[in-house]
Amino acid sequence: MRLAYFSPLPPSKSGIADYSFELLPYLARGADLSVFVEHPSELKGNQGRDGYAVYDVVHFSGMHRQQPFDLCIYHSGNNPHHEFIYERAQQVPGLVVLHEHCLHHLIAWKTLGRDDEEIYGDELFHAYGRRGSRLAEMRATGVGSDYQQFLLPLNRRLIEHSRGLIVHNEYAASQLEAPSDGRPRPVAVIPHHLAPKAYELDAMDALECRRELRLPEDRWIVASFGYVTQAKRIPTLLRAFKKLLAVMPQAMCLIVGEDHWQWSVAPLIEELDLQESVQLTGYTKEEDFFRYLKAVDAVVNLRFPTAGETSGTLIRSLGAGKPVIVSDFGQFGELPDDICLKVSPGEHEEKELYTQLRKLAYRPTLREQLSRSAKQWARTECEISRGAARYLAFAEQLIAAEKGSRNSIQSLATPPESPSVRWYDDVEKISAEREEAIDYVAGFFTADPQASGYLKLHSGRISETISLIPKGNGSQRLLELSSYLHMTPIIKRYGDYGEIALTGWWEDERQEIVQRIHDPATGEELAFPMRNVNAERDRFPYADEYFDVALCCEIIEHLTEDPMHMLLEFNRVLKWGGLVIVTTPNITSAFSLGKALAGNSPYVYGEYNLKSRSDRHSREYTPRDIKTVLEAAGFKVERLYTKDLWCETDQPFVEWLTRTTGIPKEMRGDNIFAVGRKTSVQFERYPDGLYD
Repeated sequence: MRLAYFSPLPPSKSGIADYSFELLPYLARGADLSVFVEHPSELKGNQGRDGYAVYDVVHFSGMHRQQPFDLCIYHSGNNPHHEFIYERAQQVPGLVVLHEHCLHHLIAWKTLGRDDEEIYGDELFHAYGRRGSRLAEMRATGVGSDYQQFLLPLNRRLIEHSRGLIVHNEYAASQLEAPSDGRPRPVAVIPHHLAPKAYELDAMDALECRRELRLPEDRWIVASFGYVTQAKRIPTLLRAFKKLLAVMPQAMCLIVGEDHWQWSVAPLIEELDLQESVQLTGYTKEEDFFRYLKAVDAVVNLRFPTAGETSGTLIRSLGAGKPVIVSDFGQFGELPDDICLKVSPGEHEEKELYTQLRKLAYRPTLREQLSRSAKQWARTECEISRGAARYLAFAEQLIAAEKGSRNSIQSLATPPESPSVRWYDDVEKISAEREEAIDYVAGFFTADPQASGYLKLHSGRISETISLIPKGNGSQRLLELSSYLHMTPIIKRYGDYGEIALTGWWEDERQEIVQRIHDPATGEELAFPMRNVNAERDRFPYADEYFDVALCCEIIEHLTEDPMHMLLEFNRVLKWGGLVIVTTPNITSAFSLGKALAGNSPYVYGEYNLKSRSDRHSREYTPRDIKTVLEAAGFKVERLYTKDLWCETDQPFVEWLTRTTGIPKEMRGDNIFAVGRKTSVQFERYPDGLYD
């Protein structure tokens, strides 16, 4: 079994680097391992390892082409150390180890941290639909909180590009977001291992460790280990510890880890006047970490909110037989009650923590019971060779499943594309000189005055719409809903589509007809099969992810019951990244508002027509409405603008509207043009403002 393994390694300051460094020798006993890292210091510091080789990640592609790996294993965390892994995992799907189910902080760092609000918005929209899009807009204006990032973990895209997943606890498994392709990925829950070095603590002397670390020998010491973050609740610990000092003056508190640059606890230590009893150690090397762990009497390891991580320092503390206090929440709540004490996050957290600290300080028998149970549990459930065996067994299952799928006729859906793809702006569009294109299609309707009149009235809108349609590559498919056959001949002549499918809407039982048009001047004849579809009720008669482009031109304003049904069907039949092009009159155009201010109906066409009841406009839309319904149906709006096509608007009036309302004049044209790209299947079925 030939495995490619992606992870940071020491000396990088990452808990996952330490985790991998400990695990790799055990995995190497059962697999041919090649480890890929990003930083030169990691490469330099890990040469000559027994059982595996370490390479710069830039060499992976060439090695994989020359001799493909059976499986790639990606260790993903929620910090910048794992950006290269996040990107690589989407290029070559493999086994993703989610050390934290929440990846929002990493994605925010790699997007917002580089002033790329658009990519951040795309990620949120893909994962959560319109709800995510609204949050992205809030963050862009400075409204938001770190807590929101825990609520929206943004792990969907990485899951979609995986062949299987490993998490360290059941809580993290419960927080995995469903892939958009509807195909669940295999998940294995493998407990975080106990560092082998923890066993060496048995032979170490606690007093000797205190002397080496220059810690007082007569103090009762409680500690928190690891990089200081808001989620570790250090301020709560400090306030509870201050209460403990009132009854136990010989107590001491250690913060063993690097203080946070933004949420530093050093000022709070001074504010609480705890300088004599609280010590911030700063970043510690591994040998000093274990000395501190041996030297202390108890450990506090709180988390709220949680990213789903199983703390490596917690497992080490339990394996060392230390009495531990944890949060009774998420993955920490899964721990057996006989191996640790727990406190509930919330308004009583500080009081509960003080109570538990006092128990540990004054009840040596309790400390001994917890120590014995914790050590036995960690050294059994978290034994590293046991975890490595489960890794290898799961990897073998995924490799076997992949080989089986290659031999079957079942095809798997393509994972949704990355938001970094900006293909619509770059792709070639249909190019046709306006008068030439309109004259060409007009030749087919010379004998039909009604069709000719419609074409003349709508020629500007048709030409504008044509300019938005990708040219096609000879194999792509296009759907035109409720076609009048005015745009279809232009698309067929100037575009390059392997299939153009048309629908109509007629009131008889025929499901399909063939529409023929003939140009008497040139003799050219075109025939188009057309299917009968009620856009508000019917399931479109096409397979999932069949089309590349869909046209919805001057239709939505005629619908009377359920326009979202139509848009959701577009989402279903379009491929990932496929386009829907929507055009419709703008009820907030300068023209319509001018009519309304003069006491008339703002509708472009709201009159009742007894000869053709469906012709009248049931509801006309604003540009904001169109953005809402497209996003609610899973379409990222790539282009949204308006244009005056029916009438000339008084420019002073447009300028007055702009000054008065703040809405740009580009949104005051009388016809709306929108291009949506399918990037999500997280729907808002009945968006507010459109449905009662």
